Amino acid sequence: MRVAVVFNPATGGGDTAGRKHDTQEALQGAGLDVLWLETTREDPGQGLTAKAVAEGVDLVMAQGGDGTVMACVTGLAGTEVPLAVLPGGTGNLLATNFDIPSELDEAVEVAIEGDRVRLDVAAMDDDRFVVMGGIGFDAAMLRDADPRLKETLGAVAYVLSGFKHLRRRVTRFQLRLDDQPPIERTGQGVLIGNLGRLQGGLPVMPDARPDDGLLDVAVLQTRTVLDWLALAARVLLRRRRKDPQLELFQARRVEIHCDTPQPVERDGDPADARDHLVVEVVPKALTLCVPPAKGSAP
Repeated sequence: MRVAVVFNPATGGGDTAGRKHDTQEALQGAGLDVLWLETTREDPGQGLTAKAVAEGVDLVMAQGGDGTVMACVTGLAGTEVPLAVLPGGTGNLLATNFDIPSELDEAVEVAIEGDRVRLDVAAMDDDRFVVMGGIGFDAAMLRDADPRLKETLGAVAYVLSGFKHLRRRVTRFQLRLDDQPPIERTGQGVLIGNLGRLQGGLPVMPDARPDDGLLDVAVLQTRTVLDWLALAARVLLRRRRKDPQLELFQARRVEIHCDTPQPVERDGDPADARDHLVVEVVPKALTLCVPPAKGSAP
């Protein structure tokens, strides 16, 4: 098997040489023919992934943060080449949603011998993402997380950043879902998801399915700290009942207008602020390597 590794040297807490050595040793032990591709500021992974596909690799492995994984998703969407996720970065949202191991040797085993599933992806401009995007609160939280705390505390850095935004000014959102009439909501953000779990497996959108041809939309109608406490309790306790702080929808195409420009993120990677956003689902566009289904042969 010939595989490409899209490796981000800027993630992983600073021990780049050690991570690189461990990964190369694990792949060599698995008997793989490896095309090693390192990301740069100019190419965070999408161009490298396209290069790997053009060279006829059987599999692309992403090793970096959520931004690296998203770049590989963008490069692989619409192809038949599978994506595998190796440990790296802080969020690891795609690995979290599919219980991909955080141990390197186990993740390599999943890449080689695991199941293959075909997933929808979400299209935002020229980018493709597979877990969750958003405008407003969550994007501001991700954007403002301290890089040094991310290296030392991991996902806790995002929680600390989120505390700073709990009293964030509310925004008026106009949403158009498919060909339905526009609806207006006031709150602190909108999430658009293909998968519903955040770090720790917390289900923000418990009904989200990655292969149903639909996007799940959650409007954060929070205004006060008490609203956030109620929403946090709902998520932590995994309650499925409806709450006024989180209104859920489904659609194939989502168009959002804001009264003021808001920060944007897709799969944990921040983007420039804007007051207009369109996201569309691309059904069954990506093949992902996942752990074998329970009860199936290893």
